[in-house]
Amino acid sequence: MTETTDRITQLTDRAKHAQEQVESAIAKDREQLSAAVEQAQREAEQQAKQLRREAAEEKAADAASLDEARNKWQEHVATVKSHIQERKAEHDVKRAEHNADDAERYASFAIDYAAATILEAESASLDALLARAEAEALASR
Repeated sequence: MTETTDRITQLTDRAKHAQEQVESAIAKDREQLSAAVEQAQREAEQQAKQLRREAAEEKAADAASLDEARNKWQEHVATVKSHIQERKAEHDVKRAEHNADDAERYASFAIDYAAATILEAESASLDALLARAEAEALASR
């Protein structure tokens, strides 16, 4: 369980980093903000590519759109929870190990999904700040 705890800590750190980036972007000029948007978008794209690679390796469906991803995620969660509930009643040691492996893979996938979502939120927030700065610059001409 140490790996899961470490990954949750990393996720928390990433969320804090995203918050700090957005807060510091408010004080930046448009050129700096544009560079921050591009960097955040690159990071989000890299994370999305990684998730797609991992999903293919685990034979998970690659979500082409947010709605499709959300539906597949909900189906996955329901299936895993259902399997976990069914298997809790079984007392076989090998099955218990398999259940633990499944639960750990599920936790890992959930953390990766959350990390990608945080990166996307950071990118979208920075992009919104840049759009607002550009609109204000145009309005002040």
